[in-house]
Amino acid sequence: MPDEGRNTDRARERQRDRAEHVENILDDVEADVSDRQYPVRSEELATEYADQPIDMPNETESMGSVFDRLDDEYDTPEEVREALYGELTGEAGEPNEYNDGRDLEALDEAAESDRA
Repeated sequence: MPDEGRNTDRARERQRDRAEHVENILDDVEADVSDRQYPVRSEELATEYADQPIDMPNETESMGSVFDRLDDEYDTPEEVREALYGELTGEAGEPNEYNDGRDLEALDEAAESDRA
C-alpha cells in the first residue's frame, strides 16, 4: 500500500521546486528588462527572447513563445514580471480578476529582500 503522506510530501516538494524555478526565471527577465525604454509591447519582447529557452517540468519552450501568447503593453519591469508569472503559472489573471491564491505580499517581500 503506497504511503500517501510520502506521495503528498513529494508532490509538495515538486511544486515548490517548480515555483522556485519559475521565480528564478522571472527574476532574470525582470533584471534584464529593467534597462529597457518603456512602454514596451509583448511583440518586441517576443522577438528579443525568441531564442532563450525556459525549461518547464512538462515542456521546453522559448521565452519568446511565452511573450507571443501575451498581447499587451507594459509600463514597468514589474508589469512584465507579473504578466509572465500569470502565463507560466496560471495564477495571475486580468487586473480586475481577484485571485486569493496569489500571495502578492510574499512576492513583494521576496523582491525587497533580493534587492537588499
